[in-house]
Amino acid sequence: MAAVLAVGTAGCSIDLSDWRPGGGGGAEAEESSDPVDAAPLLEEALDSLAAAPAILAQGQIGNSDGGEVKEASFTVTDSGATTGSVQEGESEAQVRMGDSKMFVQAPDEYWLNQGVFNPDSDQYGENWVRVDGTQMGVNPAAVLAPERLSEALRELAPAGGEATPENLDGTAAYRIDLAGTDNRVWVTEEEPHRLLRIEIEELVPKDAESGPRTRLNISEPETADVEQAYDDLIAWAEDDLGGARDARLEVAWDGQLDMQCETGGQCTVEGTVRDDSVDEGSGTVQVRMDASFENDELGEQECDDTAKLEAGGTVTLSCSVDYELAPSSTPQEYEIGGEGLLSTRGITGNARDELVETLQTERQTTLGEDESAEESPDEEGDSE
Repeated sequence: MAAVLAVGTAGCSIDLSDWRPGGGGGAEAEESSDPVDAAPLLEEALDSLAAAPAILAQGQIGNSDGGEVKEASFTVTDSGATTGSVQEGESEAQVRMGDSKMFVQAPDEYWLNQGVFNPDSDQYGENWVRVDGTQMGVNPAAVLAPERLSEALRELAPAGGEATPENLDGTAAYRIDLAGTDNRVWVTEEEPHRLLRIEIEELVPKDAESGPRTRLNISEPETADVEQAYDDLIAWAEDDLGGARDARLEVAWDGQLDMQCETGGQCTVEGTVRDDSVDEGSGTVQVRMDASFENDELGEQECDDTAKLEAGGTVTLSCSVDYELAPSSTPQEYEIGGEGLLSTRGITGNARDELVETLQTERQTTLGEDESAEESPDEEGDSE
C-alpha cells in the first residue's frame, strides 16, 4: 500500500577560521577623527533603523556554535515580508516569506545537504517548500525586520564606551563595540548616523533563546525596490504556491495501511501518519494521502484525504471509492489492488488567499499608500 522513498545526504563544511566577527574587514582603517561617545551615535542609528520601511541585509549567516557559513541577501520590510536568497556550497536557494510563513525554492543538490527525509522529498526540487528558521539558519521576519533588528541591537548596547573612527570599505564610519566578546556595529560618521554593518556572535530575536551568527552589511533600499519586492511576493503567492510542500516535520506512515472492500464494491483505505522528526519540532503540517484502487475488469478509482499533523503527534487519513456493483444471483469475487501515497502541502487554498490579502495590506502600510487615492479623478462629478 505504501510507497517509501529514501534519499541520501551528502555533507560538506566550510573552514570558519577566516570568518569571525571582526574578520574580513580589509586593511587597517585610517582614523579620520577622534573617538566620540558611542551612545548618542548608536541611539540615532537605531532610531533611524526602526523607522525604515525596509532594509537590505547582505553578508553571511551561520550557527552561533560554528558550522557551515551561508552567503545571504535579504530585502526585509517592516512587516517582515522577505525576498532574497541564500548560497550554501554550490547551491542557491531562493527565499520568500510573508505572514510569518517562509518558503524555499532550491535544486535537488541543496536538499541533499539538509537531511530531510519525507515521502515527497523527490518533489522538493520542483516546488516551493515551507521551512522554519532553524532549517534556514535565520528567520528574517523575526530578527531582520527593521524595528526587530533595532530592538535586538539595543539589547546589546553598551552602557558607555567610545565610537572608534574607521574607514569601512571606503566609507567614513564609527565602530561601536557592543556587549559581549564579539559583537560590534558600524555607523556612518556623517550625520544623520545610519547603520552600515553588524557583526553579532548570536543575534537573538525577541522572546527567543538563541539566534544566528551574523556578519551583514545593512542599507535602506529605494522606494522602487521595496515596491518591486512586494509586487514579486504577491505574484509569487498568487501563482507559485499551488504545489508547495512542507519540510518542517518529517512524516511517515505509522504501520501498514488498512484496505477493506465491502460487498457491492465500496473500498476504503485508512492509515495513521506520525511525526518522525529526530529533533523536537513545532508547528502543524498538512499531510495528504492520494489513494488508488485498481482491478483489470473494474478499472481504477482514486480518492484522497488531508489532515493537519501536529509536531510530536499522529493523525489518521481515510478515504473511500465505490465501484457500485449491481446485485447478482451468481456471487463473483474481484481482487482489488491499491496503494496510498503520502505527501505534504505547504499551504492550502484558503491560506494562500489570506497570504495574498495580507501582503497587499502590508504593501499599502509599508509604502503609505491610500486606496482612495487610486480612484480615477474622472469619476468625480459623474453622479447627480
